[in-house]
Amino acid sequence: MKIAHLVAVSVLMLPVCASAQAIQRCEGANQRIVYSDTACPAGTKPVKALKPATQPSAEASAAAQARLQRQRDEAKAQQKQQSQVVTPAETDSAVQKAADCGYLRAAIDSSRQLRNVLTTRPYYSTEDVDAADARTRELLTEYRRVCG
Repeated sequence: MKIAHLVAVSVLMLPVCASAQAIQRCEGANQRIVYSDTACPAGTKPVKALKPATQPSAEASAAAQARLQRQRDEAKAQQKQQSQVVTPAETDSAVQKAADCGYLRAAIDSSRQLRNVLTTRPYYSTEDVDAADARTRELLTEYRRVCG
């Protein structure tokens, strides 16, 4: 088994451009797999031919480089524009909103956990469960209003 892995690794480490031939995957006894760039060795049968990947053309490579550079320039322009727009007052309100949303999210989770605890007790009152459900609905309404 280790020999098959070593053969596979050594074949994969060969440069793709060194050989234009297909690499043959051969399966032998006990489903042992061997890779070969020629015909399958004795005692094995061909399972699948692996063809080397084609290299992109020079035009396609240049077009990809141009697209990459254009996207980098657009990202830098957006980042520069965003950094200029933010004011301290907007930052403070955004931080406050995030804190409020976090508090409301925690309160909703806590209310849901309380309801789960109430319903797992052997004797629970439906009034307590209804109150927990009403509190959860109120918190959800507030969360939607504040956090959107």
